[in-house]
Formats: sequence, C-alpha cells, structure tokens
Amino acid sequence: MIFGIGVDVLEAARIKKTLARFGDHFIERLLMPAERAQLARTKRPERFIAMRFAAKEAIVKAMGTGFAHGIWIRDVGVVQNAWGKPEVAYSPRGEKMRRKLGIGDGHVTLTDEAGLIVAVAVLEAAPKAKKKKAKVTRPRARRR
Repeated sequence: MIFGIGVDVLEAARIKKTLARFGDHFIERLLMPAERAQLARTKRPERFIAMRFAAKEAIVKAMGTGFAHGIWIRDVGVVQNAWGKPEVAYSPRGEKMRRKLGIGDGHVTLTDEAGLIVAVAVLEAAPKAKKKKAKVTRPRARRR
C-alpha cells in the first residue's frame, strides 16, 4: 500500500546561483555523506546537486513532514546503486522518523529537460506486523 507520493520541479539555474553564492557550504548542508561521495565521482556536479535537492523535496512531501517535524535536509537523500538506479536513503534520524511514521520501501525517479529538474517519490507503507494468534489449547480426552 502507498504511504505517500511527492513531486518536485526545480529550475536548475536556481541551484547554479546558490552554488555560486555559497559553494561548499551549501553542499555540506545539503548532502548526506554517501551523496557527497557520489558527487565526487560525477562529471556534472551542478546537475547532480539539483537532482538531489529536488529528490529530497519530493521525499519529504511523500512523508508528509516537509523539512519540519524532526526531519532536516540531510536526513533524507538519494544514492545510486551499482546499476545506477536511484534509491531513497535515510540518516539515522531520518530512519527513526521513517519507522515512527510506518514507512516501508521508497522509490524515486529523477529527470531533467530544458533546464528543469523533476523528482517523483513514492513511499510504501511498512507491512503491518502479524499478530501472533493465541494458541488454543483443547482439553485432552480422559482415559478411563
């Protein structure tokens, strides 16, 4: 079952201006350590940062928290797996909130075209824990 869906659209030029103004300080405040490691290997850093910013916005919209209620911008993120697929990632604080809200797996897709970045996040509800059925004991038949 779906917990929430979030979408964000961002002008890439906005991130370019922010990077020009704040530089590494902006990157340190925005990216999780795993995201910074991937940024170091990318050939298009401005695009990478813009996509991560949009993805973070989409994820917190899907969570229903925004960047409030105990979630900061570095508490959610996106890292690519070995195949290049973007995957939702959480900091320890973000993970705690994810569990508290009852969120399971997360999915995100990113695209850019004509100077716009689009991110869509879908978060699944965590599976409900199955309640253990009380063991019914039946009286034994009496031997005579």
